Order: sequence, then structure tokens, then C-alpha cells
Amino acid sequence: MKASFPPFLIVACAALMLAGAGCGTTTTGTAGPDGGMWKSSDRGVTWANKRALVVSSKVTATGALFNVTDMVMDPQDNKTIYLATAQYGLVYSLDGGDSWQLARISGVSKINAIAVDPKQKCTVYATSGNKIYKTVDCARDWQQIFFEPRTAVTFTRLVVDWYNPTNLYVGTSDGDILRSQSQGVSWEKVERIDGVPITSMVLDPRDSRIVYVGTKSDGIWKTMDSGTTWTQIKKQFGDSFLDARYVLQVVMDPVEANVIYDVCKYGILKSTDGGDTWSALNLTSPPGTVKIYSLAIDPKNNHNLVYTGVSTLQFSTDGGVSWQPKKLPTTQAGSVLMFDPLDSNTLYLGTTPPPQAQQGF
Repeated sequence: MKASFPPFLIVACAALMLAGAGCGTTTTGTAGPDGGMWKSSDRGVTWANKRALVVSSKVTATGALFNVTDMVMDPQDNKTIYLATAQYGLVYSLDGGDSWQLARISGVSKINAIAVDPKQKCTVYATSGNKIYKTVDCARDWQQIFFEPRTAVTFTRLVVDWYNPTNLYVGTSDGDILRSQSQGVSWEKVERIDGVPITSMVLDPRDSRIVYVGTKSDGIWKTMDSGTTWTQIKKQFGDSFLDARYVLQVVMDPVEANVIYDVCKYGILKSTDGGDTWSALNLTSPPGTVKIYSLAIDPKNNHNLVYTGVSTLQFSTDGGVSWQPKKLPTTQAGSVLMFDPLDSNTLYLGTTPPPQAQQGF
């Protein structure tokens, strides 16, 4: 993928120095806006605000203004990262976040979700409002491949089957789950969850036929046959974890089979049997008192967990039994976390405006 784009390393270094950080160094503070994406190379001890935006030959620190709604790494290239932003559309980096470029999807300023084809690195999908877009030439040109006739409905989540990339799944703000078996050429509705927004989608890393879908108030829905039939995980939470039905993120354990985490209004719940039974992780805050935005699991050691709230990061080295808090390196709220799968010392943190600018769960 890198060979398809002109190099920007020198420009990126100049931008980082203009932004207050030397190329190749880390810092825990910056002058001016400090949003966008942050990167740590030492498991969260120090952080660098990766804010260099390259437009033609001009470099600015505009990346510090990004309101990040989603973050995805190219499965074939850990230096290529895509950010969905609320005001700059889709932006991408080819150098591990040191510099960013605009994807320039015509008429699009807000992206909700991104997915990268795991076998064709130049094929990327993105959703904006009620439309789905696709590029097959590494973000140079984009085509609208599908739209929802109801303009008030938005596509909220999007995933590509890692085993068979012809299969895609997308969720909507109105509770629809759609599937394409043709790389987005045609779509069919495979489940409807009665007007409840879809908040999360994840495929089992061992069997891509198994898909978990989180909803805003109706628990988790699961398919074991690539979307043909679905079962609901809701009553399994019991009376003790009613707020677990309000799902922000579903996370699959990268090491152990059938282990799932439900990041929800209650806190973080864990299942070791594919969702049949659940227990709550012992967090530092009482249940339901703090909004948790994102949970990430070390792909090399699943005892290493980290989650982000409004103002802190919480780290665990014992599978969530105990936690060590660290203040966020930014005045923004953390919105999404990601480990580098090849180097778990490297963490990426996307940010969003603090909660006073947001409403609801």
C-alpha cells in the first residue's frame, strides 16, 4: 500500500517540530488544541499528539482538531491507519500516525465507520450518514455503493469478513443489520432490532461466521451462520446487570476462544462461554457512574487490558482484577483505543470533545 502513495516522511517531521514535538520523540503535552490521535510507544507511560496534516506540500497541526469516531488499522500493514472524523471526513496515515492525509470523499465531512478489506489492502469502505462508500485504489477515488432511502437513518457500524471479504455487515441507527455477499454490490436486510441503534459489530477472530452486534438498549445479538439466523443475548444478563443491555462496544478476546467483553452502561462485563453467562469486572468506579468509551486488549497477552473514560485511562495487567489509573494526555475525552498487533507496546488513542458537548449514553 505504501508504494501506491508518495512518501511524506520529511514533511511529517517538519510538521511535528512545528507542532511542538520532534520527529521520533514523545511528549505528554502540547500547545494549543490537543485532540485528534495520540500515540504511545511505551504502553501509555508517555504520549505524542500525532497532529500533522499534509495537504499537497503544506503541513499544519490541524490533526489536533480531529473529532475521532472510529479508528481502523490495515490488517496487512500496521503503519496504515484510518480515522473516521466528525468534521474532516476520512483521514489516513501511512507512517503509524506521524502524518495524516485527507481521503477527500466528495461532499462528505463526517464519517461514522470504516472497514478495510483484509486481503486487498487498497479496498476500503466508509459510511457517512445514510450512504456507504468504497475505494479500490488506496483512497484516491471513491464511489457511493449503497444508500438508505430514509435520510434520517445513518449507517453506524461496518465490518468486513476477515475470512471471506466478499461478505460485509453494516448496522443502522434504526436497528437494521444488513449483509452484502458481493463486496457491497448488493445488500439484504438480515435482522431488524425494532428501531434500536446498532452501536458495535465484531467478528469472532477464530470463526468469521460468528458475529456479535451491540445495541443501544437491546443487548447483544449473535449469529453463528454468517447472518442467516440470530439469537439475542439479553436475558442472560439477569436482574443484576440490566444496564448491560446498553452496549457501547463488544470486544472479543484475541487469545481465548468464546471470551467476550461487553462495554456498557453498567461498566465492563465478561463472558467466557460465548455470552451464556456473565460476570462484572471490578472497576475503580461504582457501576453506572462513569461512561467507558473504549476497551482494548493486548493481542499478545490478554491479561493486559486498557480502557478509556472521560479523563483517565485505566490499565490492568491481571485480566481486569485490578487497575492502575493514568490521566489522559489531552483535555479531550478518549473515544477509541487500539493496540498495534505487531508491537503491543504501541497504543493509539483517538479523542472526542468532552462530555459537556455530548448528550446521552
